[in-house]
Amino acid sequence: MFNGTVSRAALLAGTTLSLALSAGQSHSQEAITVLDEIVVTAGEEKVAIDTPQAVTVVGQEEIDRRQATTLGEILNDIPGVSVINADNPLGESLNIRGIGGILSSDENRMIVQVDGVKSFFEAYRAGSFFFEPEMLKEVEVLRGPASSTLYGSGALAGTVSARTKDASDFLEGDDAIAVRAKTTWDSNGNGSKNSLIAAMRPLENLEFLANFNYGRYGDYDAGNGTELGNSRFTDLSGLAKLKYTFGEDRDQSLTASYFNINKSGNGLYDQITHEPMFGYADHVTSEQQGRLTYENAFASNDWLDLTAQVSYSETKRDLDDITYRNPWNGDPAFGLEAEYVYKTWQGKLENTSEIEISDTILAYLTMGVEGHHRERLNPRLMPDGTTTHGASSHPEGESRLLGAYGQAEIIVNDRFTLIPGMRVDHSRLSPGSGVALQDDVSDTAFSPKLAAIYELTHWMNVFGSVSHTERLPVIDEAFTGNGFTDLGKEKSNNYEAGIGFKFDDVLQDSDSVRFKVTGFHNDIENYLYTTFQVPGGAVTTAIDDVQIKGVEVEAGYASPTWYGTLGAAITRGDNQSEDTYLESVAADNAFFTLGYRFTEYNLDVSWRSDLYARQDRVNSADSETPGYALHSARLSWLPEDGMFAGAEVRASVTNLFDKEYTPHLSGTQGKGRSFKLSVAKTF
Repeated sequence: MFNGTVSRAALLAGTTLSLALSAGQSHSQEAITVLDEIVVTAGEEKVAIDTPQAVTVVGQEEIDRRQATTLGEILNDIPGVSVINADNPLGESLNIRGIGGILSSDENRMIVQVDGVKSFFEAYRAGSFFFEPEMLKEVEVLRGPASSTLYGSGALAGTVSARTKDASDFLEGDDAIAVRAKTTWDSNGNGSKNSLIAAMRPLENLEFLANFNYGRYGDYDAGNGTELGNSRFTDLSGLAKLKYTFGEDRDQSLTASYFNINKSGNGLYDQITHEPMFGYADHVTSEQQGRLTYENAFASNDWLDLTAQVSYSETKRDLDDITYRNPWNGDPAFGLEAEYVYKTWQGKLENTSEIEISDTILAYLTMGVEGHHRERLNPRLMPDGTTTHGASSHPEGESRLLGAYGQAEIIVNDRFTLIPGMRVDHSRLSPGSGVALQDDVSDTAFSPKLAAIYELTHWMNVFGSVSHTERLPVIDEAFTGNGFTDLGKEKSNNYEAGIGFKFDDVLQDSDSVRFKVTGFHNDIENYLYTTFQVPGGAVTTAIDDVQIKGVEVEAGYASPTWYGTLGAAITRGDNQSEDTYLESVAADNAFFTLGYRFTEYNLDVSWRSDLYARQDRVNSADSETPGYALHSARLSWLPEDGMFAGAEVRASVTNLFDKEYTPHLSGTQGKGRSFKLSVAKTF
């Protein structure tokens, strides 16, 4: 079938693209592809295909169409991105371009943020990201370390940037209030979620949004009816956002927001592999964030466009009645109760200047400073009533970081864009209670880059980038085991090149085709990794030289009726020091979607297929996984007129043929056939 070789993957990409393109009918200017989505970044506003980096934006309509209940369901068809345990909201983590593992999810090698606030959580046998998709209106994924300049040094894998909903997304014209109610049911696990959004504009310059979500989920099954010993849980979350706009030109705003996500229940301690040997616990996994943002566009001054932000966030896994006992001595190795907590204060100040150098040269200069103070805690209640702090797999400590960055975007004749950038971050780590060695660890990381894109014609561009980034060790790595403090920093050199095509009026008047191919080569020195030894616990060591390379393909076709998307990724990773494979690399994969809109009836139907190759580039036969194919169908009805105007009805069936499969990087089987039904109404 699909065996994962480069030639067959290329053949699959070409065949799938032909399917998407051969289905065209009429088109309007409003029909866009995924590569036409606006990229939210510094400098000139642009669409994804016109950026010198592999970037994908998933907008509100696509999030709704996917009926997403986890972050993984939003990101699972982005080339180069693999979601580990995508179906489990409590055990989910990311792999981007071969970086990201199952037990230590490598969150420190990628930047994940919501509304500009970085989110970080890393815990042994627990997930990493617990976002509520109902709160989100857009997710932008920048793959590769070139994003380090603006988002943070050490983003070897890339950056995931999410934005929450605003009241203005629901208020039209002079509306003072809008209410949206939604309910979703999932047959696999008999899960349900209810969402209520209230958007208000009591004054012309003041808007407020409140969002409340409640869901209950049972144990879901794998393919072919195989029962999984996962966890039932209750999901409760809320978002509040207040925005005040002011100034003579209404160019200033002050935004205050707060969200809290809470997932609770009784289930397996191990949410990564669903391994029952680690016992059960009553668990509450929560994430909260509060932020205050001031923006001033300085309408009369092109040199100033200022954003200042302060925030507090806390991510916590709270476990009670832990049943696990050490098999060697019968003691409660994790304690009777335990908390795994990250508390973070963050601040950021950024300004973008627009500089007209000449009639043909325009430049944007973005400069900023940011910092954080993060505390990691792990108190554990023991049978004798005492509290211990941390473990080899979860040491306590504090992290302080201060960074400064600058990036220029120079546009010549609206055809050639050059983007140089530089970032410097200084980090200091302090050990907490329970760490054997009480030495601080401090170092400085440098992240320069140079990217460029040139429009050869109005329908073709070429782009490339050279970037270097350095990642400083995090608390997990610096103080594991007996307290190693001399790990040094990772150093990554990345090279990317690609080509993009934009065609209009191809099969009919005004239709559109977009196609983008990106190749990358990443050399990493001193690649840190953590192993768990018995006895001894967690130990972090380094690989001297790691090489990761690959090719990613994205394409789309759009018209008012037919539409299609295509994505494919081939990634290779090698441990050059030991002449072995890097086993955090996902299987070669491709996906395509083909859809049709019955515009007269406001009806949209689509078919999607996900194809995964056998992954045999591993160091042990036990680690091999076979290839497989998954198929799904979706239907959406969004009436615009009559008594049902403003309503949304969406239905889907995923894993249509109930395929039994295990994703290569995941620790448990994937979800079986699932029917979903969503009904929403905006008043």
